[in-house]
Amino acid sequence: MKITNFEHTGLDKVEEFIKKEDISENELRECLKYSNVYFILEGINRVQSTLICELKDSYVQQSQRYVTMKEDSFTLPELEKEDSDKARKLINEAFKLYNNMSQSKEGEFKGRPKAENYLYGIPIEDARYILPMAVKTNVSVSMSGNKLIDLFALLNDNRYTYILADIKKELKKFLPAKLLSLLLEVKRDYNIKLVEGYYKTEFDKIDNNNNKMVLINAFNNLDLKTGLGAITSSNEKKPSEVLENWGEEAQEKAKSVANRVLGYGHESIAEQARTTFGMMCSMVTYHQQLRHRLSENHREELSTIIKDMERPVQVPPTIIKSKFNDEFLDLTKEFKNFRRYIAEKYSEEKAVNFLLNCDQVKLIISTNARIDVKMLAERICLNAQWEIRELSTKKLEILRELSEILYTNALPSCVYGKCKEGKLTCGKQMFMKEKFMS
Repeated sequence: MKITNFEHTGLDKVEEFIKKEDISENELRECLKYSNVYFILEGINRVQSTLICELKDSYVQQSQRYVTMKEDSFTLPELEKEDSDKARKLINEAFKLYNNMSQSKEGEFKGRPKAENYLYGIPIEDARYILPMAVKTNVSVSMSGNKLIDLFALLNDNRYTYILADIKKELKKFLPAKLLSLLLEVKRDYNIKLVEGYYKTEFDKIDNNNNKMVLINAFNNLDLKTGLGAITSSNEKKPSEVLENWGEEAQEKAKSVANRVLGYGHESIAEQARTTFGMMCSMVTYHQQLRHRLSENHREELSTIIKDMERPVQVPPTIIKSKFNDEFLDLTKEFKNFRRYIAEKYSEEKAVNFLLNCDQVKLIISTNARIDVKMLAERICLNAQWEIRELSTKKLEILRELSEILYTNALPSCVYGKCKEGKLTCGKQMFMKEKFMS
């Protein structure tokens, strides 16, 4: 891999300052807010890109639509020759299946390709579920300078020493010497096993049956929280006094106030309503969740997926209905067995390269209503990827049981007005209206 197009503003001033001053990590973080950093990571694999994008700054990643079936289209960890040959063979089998499943029909079509434009009705977006995380990608990164501390906390993390070594080596070439020396000392100073133990109870509530999207906790009475937030900014009385005056009508009064203020476009009051969900999804959909950069997420350790041999993979419906389903499942079993072997012989760190896009990960998501309205409006759209659409629809059903007003607009633009997809519209506006407005 290599880093290209590196540019920064303000780091030189920070460098000159820290040469003269002893500075703590928190002080360095404050000083770095003055600066900005931009670069492109070329030829990294999907494990690396996932870890990078979890930092939640501005990341633009190459779509897997552009994966090519070439010898240099994936990366392999250092393995003995026999194991390396086996890994290469498995990945080439995945590439072959991916290519076979997503063959296009002859002839031209306009706009975004749909299932009917593919020979077996399997779009590339579904075929990619068989691809391993070893597949290469490119990521464009833009961040404020203080996020360098978070980036190096990741690069210095002992869990990812091997996985991120090449990125760390490349990045060191571009940073001022004194600043780099301080960044190399940054550590994630918490006990990972202790944290995982804390989340175990929540993760145990999530499974592959009817519990792939579950409510973990929420504020009591979201409408009341939102209404009080609105009153706090628009009334001379203390919120407690208003609440006392409302008496038994507090619930309805708060709803009315929140509804009116939201109607003015003052969406910030919706941030007063917070919820936490547990979610289980494929690595494909997990990455789409990360792209929003708006929620607070905690995912389980990737090594957990390797150890859990019984966890089912996520198979797209188009593949289930096709002649490729058995081949898909057989190949996923081969990958599971191989990566467990790699983990036992080498390390779990090397084994994660052989996670597949269809492997499922559990995570905890904390958001507020303003964020959810934006995210769900995008992901419930029929042009959204099917898996995240199903999960988002389930989440909306749960949220609407918690509030009558906050999630009214958590729907695609076509439900209330005009589709914003333009020429790429799915053309099913009436279907969406009937589904969500009835």
